[in-house]
Amino acid sequence: MQAAPRFALAAALVILTTTAACGGDSTAPVVPTQNVAVHFDSLHIAAKALSTSDTNYAFRATALSDLELPAAFGAAPTTVAMATASGTESWKGFVFQEVMLNHGAPADSGRLLLAYRDADAHTLIVTVLLANGTFAGTSLMANDTVVVHASSTSGSIAQTGTGASCATPPSGLTNPVITTASQATCLLATFDATLTASFPETDGVDPALTQLSFPLTTFAGERFQDPAGVLTSRVGSMVGMP
Repeated sequence: MQAAPRFALAAALVILTTTAACGGDSTAPVVPTQNVAVHFDSLHIAAKALSTSDTNYAFRATALSDLELPAAFGAAPTTVAMATASGTESWKGFVFQEVMLNHGAPADSGRLLLAYRDADAHTLIVTVLLANGTFAGTSLMANDTVVVHASSTSGSIAQTGTGASCATPPSGLTNPVITTASQATCLLATFDATLTASFPETDGVDPALTQLSFPLTTFAGERFQDPAGVLTSRVGSMVGMP
C-alpha cells in the first residue's frame, strides 16, 4: 500500500504498510470498534511524541499505529488464550493482510498478527508471515520500551474468509496511516492463526514472557488489496532493514 517509508519495528522484522481506504458499510461493526481505535490513536500520539526525545519509544509508536488499523476499519479485537511460561493469560489481538498486485493479478504479500496483554498495550507481540509461509520476524515489546526479538517462531496464519466492505474510520484519528488511507480496497476478513515463540530472558521483562503461544484461534481483521501501479509496500521496504 502506498505510504511514506516508516521505521522498522525491529531488526529484520517485516511490517505491512496498510494505508488503506475502505468503503463504508452500514453492516460493519463500527460502534464497538470506534472506541478501541480512538483509544489506540491516543496512545500512538503519546508514544510518537515521546519517541522524538527517546528513541526507545519508536517501536511502540509504530506498533500502536498498526494495532489501531484493524479497529479503525471495523474489526473487533479477538480474545487470545495466551500460554506463558507461568500460565495462561487472556490477551487481545488482530490479524490483517496486505495483498499486492503482481502483473495485474493479486498476490499475497504478507499477514500481520498483533496481540496485546493489557488494554493500554504496554506489552505486546507482533509477527509477520510472508506469502511463502515463512515468518519474517517476531518481536515482543514489554514495559513500553523494551524490545526482545524471538529466538524461534512457529505457527501459521491463514485467511479463512472475507465479508462486507470495511467500515469508514471514525473522524479525528491522527495516525498518518489512516489519514492517507484512500488507496486500497478493504474487506472485513477472518483468519485462523496459531503461534509459538520463544524469547531470551531480558532484564526488566517479566520471565513469564520467555515462552508465548496460543492454540488455533479465529481472528477478526481485514484484507487490504493495493491498487494497481508502482507502490511502496511496507513488506518490501522493510525486508532486511535494521
